[in-house]
Amino acid sequence: MRALLVAGMLPFVGAALVGVLGRDRARLAGPLASAVVATCFLLVCRGLTLFLHEPGTLTYPWIPDLGVALSLRADGLSLLFALLISGIGLVVFTYATAYLDESENRPRFFAYLLLFMGAMMGVVLSANLISLFVFWELTSISSFLLIGFWHTRERSRAGALKALVVTSTGGLAMLVGFVMLAIVCGSFEIDQIIARRDLLAASPWATAAAVLVIVGAITKSAQLPFHLWLPSAMEAPTPVSAYLHAATMVKAGLYLVARLGPAFAEVPIWSPTLTALGLATMAWGSWMALRQTDLKAVLAFSTVSQLGLIMSLLAAVEPQASGAGMLHIINHAAFKGALFLLVGIIEHEAHTRDVTRLGPLARQMPATWLLLAIAALSMAGVPPLGGFVSKEMFLEHSLHLPPVLAVVSVVGAALTAAYCFALAVGLGRGRAGGDEPKHAPHDPGIGLLWGPAALVLIAIALGFAPQMLAGALVESATAAATAAPAPHFHLALWHGLNPALAASAGAVLVGILLYATWWQRSEPPAPRLLADRAYDAFLHTLEAGSRRLTDAYMSGLLWRYNAVVLVVLLAGLLAVEISDGLPPLIPWPSRPPLAFEVTVALAAAGAGLATVLARTRLAAILALGASGYTLALMFSTLGAPDLALTQVMVETISTVLFLTVFLFLPAYHGSHERGWRPGHLLISALTAAAAVLLVYEARAYRTATSISQYFLDNSIGEAGGHNVVNVILVDFRGLDTLGEITVLGVAALACYAIIKLGRRPEGAGQP
Repeated sequence: MRALLVAGMLPFVGAALVGVLGRDRARLAGPLASAVVATCFLLVCRGLTLFLHEPGTLTYPWIPDLGVALSLRADGLSLLFALLISGIGLVVFTYATAYLDESENRPRFFAYLLLFMGAMMGVVLSANLISLFVFWELTSISSFLLIGFWHTRERSRAGALKALVVTSTGGLAMLVGFVMLAIVCGSFEIDQIIARRDLLAASPWATAAAVLVIVGAITKSAQLPFHLWLPSAMEAPTPVSAYLHAATMVKAGLYLVARLGPAFAEVPIWSPTLTALGLATMAWGSWMALRQTDLKAVLAFSTVSQLGLIMSLLAAVEPQASGAGMLHIINHAAFKGALFLLVGIIEHEAHTRDVTRLGPLARQMPATWLLLAIAALSMAGVPPLGGFVSKEMFLEHSLHLPPVLAVVSVVGAALTAAYCFALAVGLGRGRAGGDEPKHAPHDPGIGLLWGPAALVLIAIALGFAPQMLAGALVESATAAATAAPAPHFHLALWHGLNPALAASAGAVLVGILLYATWWQRSEPPAPRLLADRAYDAFLHTLEAGSRRLTDAYMSGLLWRYNAVVLVVLLAGLLAVEISDGLPPLIPWPSRPPLAFEVTVALAAAGAGLATVLARTRLAAILALGASGYTLALMFSTLGAPDLALTQVMVETISTVLFLTVFLFLPAYHGSHERGWRPGHLLISALTAAAAVLLVYEARAYRTATSISQYFLDNSIGEAGGHNVVNVILVDFRGLDTLGEITVLGVAALACYAIIKLGRRPEGAGQP
């Protein structure tokens, strides 16, 4: 397990090292980052040999009182995703080293990419919901930085913001669902939640928790209607698109569904909702991919479609369907990663991604086109490629669904085949009537081609030998995703003549027909998505409402600010009292007050009243200071000399500060600017009553003896001091004292700054 812990933490160390490289060493960023990723890949492979058949766990306490720990779990599911993250990462990092222009900020790019890799490794290795959520949100932040890497471009900034808003909003909903899970099952540990899934199924919170977790999963994995962020994220550099959308970020939602599927399997809303959403997303994404003219847009909507396919499989929480989903996750990482990298090469060489201006690539870039065609045909499900094996398993599962969903599955497969043939055959032949690109493209060097070539070879090998290459991993991952004994799959190209094979062949034929009759004859429009318009309207409404709310209370009036703060405080206290009830009545220990104490209390109250009624600023500040000094005197009589001293110092500095500030204020006319405000009196009275209630509750709910005796007993032995008050201030409550010193220091600096500003010469500007 420690090897996997190192594999999870090493990218963060690498990000810190790469990020501090100067411009004179910027070329080292790519090789250094690639070395880090290669090390992680080897460590994950080591973990595969140890934990593929026998899961392992490792726990470090974090917040024990809340049941939060940094828990790691290595099983087939986490290892499958960790292998994709590190393996595809190695290809992408080496590709990016050759792809990025010398003018790019390489240290910053690779630091962001390593940060994202570490976040994803944390997500898939976490065995505790809170630690999973922390890494989950870190993926949103790091992807925001990567998508907006070219921050001078408006579209990059907009795409990064859209991805952050959508995914982080879903993450917040997911966190609430996690808390519900922990309350019902009594733990944040995923293994314990799955073991207590009967409690969850019987809980009235089960449906709400399931819905909230579903929202988190579908926002991250770009399912309808939250798919809008993924096409906009294509503004990122191509290596980022390949990594985030082929092997990592978009698969986080799939991982979450697979990991928590056993816990929610008995909740009625879980499987039907995810299945319907997945199939609808698959069909709609395929249709939109067929209508795009930008190659990266085609791949973006293609990713949306493929994620929907996998989501519908994992939603079933059933061995055959989950096994098909696991195999297709591997296939998708291979062919989609290759396609993204190859599209990056085409753009790099032809300086365009417009399909109407590209081709015939079979003649211009034969090696690149051949690799692209094989990857696209694998995605279409054409034998003998790996995509055919998992697509046939998908169709076999789909044909047992209700007829409407079965039809949607086949339609989605046919549309997928259509845009895949558009990529493979259409780009090879060129678009009829299309404009030639200004730059004659040609195949690049091996530095760019080896990565996609390796992924294409994997896609081919997964067709000829799926059982040998992926059988054990798929079976182990399926066992973890279903909380059942590891099933045995027969992964092969040929399973005989069956309905799934017929449906697969029919989908391919319909796809060819769609490509030949529709894509070649018309220029597909690129409509603006309804989801994009809804997002823009929502963002505009939110910003306008926030601005109106801010204008309402940010008026420049101090009394209004104080009123808002106090009302919120009172509302919170009222909510607590309503939920917990009033404290029990207890006898309050007291003694008859001394005449001196009564005099001091009356003086303090009188000074406070004088502050409110003062008609000049000078009278108000003097009365306020008198109130503070009388409180200090009361502290000293009640045995709290440290509080008395602090109060005297605060009042002294505050008085100087107020008097200095008043020099810069306009003339004050109390009779015109101040008046009777019953609302203010009510808020003040309620605040005072709340303070009294809090003191009473602190006394009423006390369960332990006073700590005073502890200080008396340990001042000499533990701190070596005979003056108990000094020992408390310096040793036992040293941080508290440091905070007070800091406050006083800040106040003193403010006084000094204002005094210095007051001495500026004429014409130097307004202070």
